[in-house]
Amino acid sequence: MTISQICFRSSCSTTRCRHFSFLAQERVHDMRSASKTFAPVLLGLAKEHGAKLTPATPVYPLFSQYKSFANWDARKPEMSLRDIMTMTAGNACDDNDDHSPGNEDTMQNDPQQRDWYKYTLDLPMLKQPGGKDAVYCSGDLNLVGGAVASATGSWLPEFFEQHLARPLQYGRYYLNLMPDGQAYMGGGAYLRPRDELKLGQLFLDGGVWNGKRILSKSWVVESTSTHSRFDPAYSLGQEHQYGYGWHINFLKSGGKTYRVFGAGGNGGQFVIVVPDLDLVVGINGGSYGEFNKWYQWEFELVPQSILTALTKPVK
Repeated sequence: MTISQICFRSSCSTTRCRHFSFLAQERVHDMRSASKTFAPVLLGLAKEHGAKLTPATPVYPLFSQYKSFANWDARKPEMSLRDIMTMTAGNACDDNDDHSPGNEDTMQNDPQQRDWYKYTLDLPMLKQPGGKDAVYCSGDLNLVGGAVASATGSWLPEFFEQHLARPLQYGRYYLNLMPDGQAYMGGGAYLRPRDELKLGQLFLDGGVWNGKRILSKSWVVESTSTHSRFDPAYSLGQEHQYGYGWHINFLKSGGKTYRVFGAGGNGGQFVIVVPDLDLVVGINGGSYGEFNKWYQWEFELVPQSILTALTKPVK
């Protein structure tokens, strides 16, 4: 088992900046959208503890606290947990489009909107749920958390603490809360970098941590399998697949292509698992909004520097 951790200074002015500033051991860092990956993890944990949830479970009946939904459409009842975990829900939600009604910033910046589950569930439908074409939507991954809360009757921060943070021996951490006090699973958790790495290590080891099973191996395999794909235009032209909250990419190093899966967030927050090398790489950065810069950290820096260093023959 090999763990590599890099923490970039936000003041680096080039994508090839060689200055490193390692975070203090107990300092937490904003994972941004990398913490989306926790939502399907919690769903797997809920299944592990008896919740009757499967990827095929319809979404809308899980939110029975609402008597009606706006923009009702015959396609809404067909939306499943698989669809919202793979960003193929078919609703009008696109975080890469400032004019999309489901855009995360639009939802969160509305002072009158206190119920973010209802906001996303009320969105119009644009196409049939499912398929292979993923559209990046934070609101849908947040609904996965809502499904867990509904099926378990729990407050998500307590569920997270009991079934994930405590078993993985997390130190200090913070979860982003919605206006109603429930945890927002669309991003924004603050963790120590070493605890971010534990998520990757848990999946690298098939759901086992320190010899104790935390998550079923079948859920780990299913979560990191390819279920949908993003347009390569949003990934520097690279092939970009998606599992249940995990980004799946292909990194070329030393004449070999490595299939990796990872959690990723704005500014350069990465937990990248390289199964072929028994490796977990953690990167935290501060290049917020500079997508063309921090995407290169995964697609160029990791294969050219880290993977090359690990696979280069010893003289």
